[in-house]
Amino acid sequence: IGLTDLFRFHRYTYQNTPYDLGAVGNLAAGPFGSPNRWNKGINEPEVGGHWERSIGLHRTSDSYVVQSSSRHDAVLWFGPASALSTIYVPFVVHMEIPSSYRSGIQEVFSRSSAFWASCVIQNIANLKWKPMMEIVQTVQQNLERDSIQLMTNELLDTTYTNPEDLEWATYSEDVESKLTANAAHVVEAAWKLSDDLLFQFASGFYNDPDTNVMGETDGYPAWWLNAVGFRDGPPPPPIGTKCCRPPAGWEDGYGGGNGDGSERERYENVVTGKEAMKAFLRDESVTRTN
Repeated sequence: IGLTDLFRFHRYTYQNTPYDLGAVGNLAAGPFGSPNRWNKGINEPEVGGHWERSIGLHRTSDSYVVQSSSRHDAVLWFGPASALSTIYVPFVVHMEIPSSYRSGIQEVFSRSSAFWASCVIQNIANLKWKPMMEIVQTVQQNLERDSIQLMTNELLDTTYTNPEDLEWATYSEDVESKLTANAAHVVEAAWKLSDDLLFQFASGFYNDPDTNVMGETDGYPAWWLNAVGFRDGPPPPPIGTKCCRPPAGWEDGYGGGNGDGSERERYENVVTGKEAMKAFLRDESVTRTN
């Protein structure tokens, strides 16, 4: 069992079990598979019942993994806020902890806080959980991998060839400086991630300038549409022009037509309100000029 396994355990929501909180078909997870279940309010006692309580929880204040040894200083891998959205960062015993990891409470929002950086990711991702969390998990894995590599490079005497015999390097101000810089980089990356998620999934669309994809949408999954009675909704909207009734005589070439049906074809092809308004205003301008 390695560090990444322990990080994954903290984020466990019963995936791939009968109790999977975000499973396809679990109506409580919504259309996009959120495992989050809010705390009880005034209606739950009236209805009766309970939600499953997962290990990975939206309201977690912090979680951590500790590496201890008789041969070197202990290392704390700290994750502020929910493990689902946090990025675990290493700190060594005796070092000065950065202010971004010593601050952060629910009563006061702060963009300088690692706690709030993680909390914002969690709340944005809850809007479209599974598609967003694919991006979140990639960022988590990359940053945590880099931190593990940093610890290996900076705190281990790499002259040893047997991993079990590796001796940790003597703690120094240089190591503290590098770990502090790493923590600052993670906080910055977390805030960028939340901004990227908000942009990429704003208002139900998907935007990705890197691939020239803008304003696309996959809608809702079919199983969820069936479960909520989508088929029983209102009839589809009309597909004709949405404004601007064509003026009398348009079939005969009104507004500059030549009587060959070109004006009729132009009006029939206008299917949006904006385009219909433009056509109407053009014809009004011709009429006033004549």
